[in-house]
Amino acid sequence: MKPRQLLTGGALACACATVLFVYQGHERDELLQRASTTGPLTAQRQEPAPAPPPPTRLREARVEVAVTPPMAPGPTAPPPEPASPPREAPVTSPPPPVTTAQLRQRLEDYFADEPFDPAWARSAEQLATDGVRAALPTAAQLRSIQCRASLCRIETEHGDSEQSLTFVHTAFMNPERQVWNAAFVTVRGEDSTDDRIVTVTYLAREGVDLPMERLLSPGDDDAQALQ
Repeated sequence: MKPRQLLTGGALACACATVLFVYQGHERDELLQRASTTGPLTAQRQEPAPAPPPPTRLREARVEVAVTPPMAPGPTAPPPEPASPPREAPVTSPPPPVTTAQLRQRLEDYFADEPFDPAWARSAEQLATDGVRAALPTAAQLRSIQCRASLCRIETEHGDSEQSLTFVHTAFMNPERQVWNAAFVTVRGEDSTDDRIVTVTYLAREGVDLPMERLLSPGDDDAQALQ
């Protein structure tokens, strides 16, 4: 009986070992199955957090400017011609001044064109005669006195130029001895010589001016100068 029990015990032990093995194999399979299902989860859980994205870099703005390619040099234009210098206006020489002969003739024409005022002419001739004789030097003499409406012609003769100048200053410029205070012109007479100086004085009426600008204007046309 004992050997059967041992056999039965051994068989039982073997059966338990088989069941244990089977159980352990099943458990291993289950563990493996669990491991296969939980493995990715565990791995997913242990996966490190994703790294932050790199900082955004600002793109460099580029402005493209179209550059015109240099053109081929064309034909060179000829240099401009230098400007001609301005033409100088022809230099016109001024007319020559009036000569003594021209002035003498103009005065004669002006006096001849004077109208005649008998009342004033007679009194003026008497007053001029007295004043001229008082101013004449000893060697000088009065040739003639003629008066018209506003002008008297007085002709005198002197021994030399200095004597004639002294007479003119005394008779017509000296306030104390002048014939009267008025405008006058004195020219040398045409018949003067080296030892005899003739002066012709045109003495205007008081308050009357002589046309000296026209009388002394340069030019050859005496008639036009007095117009």
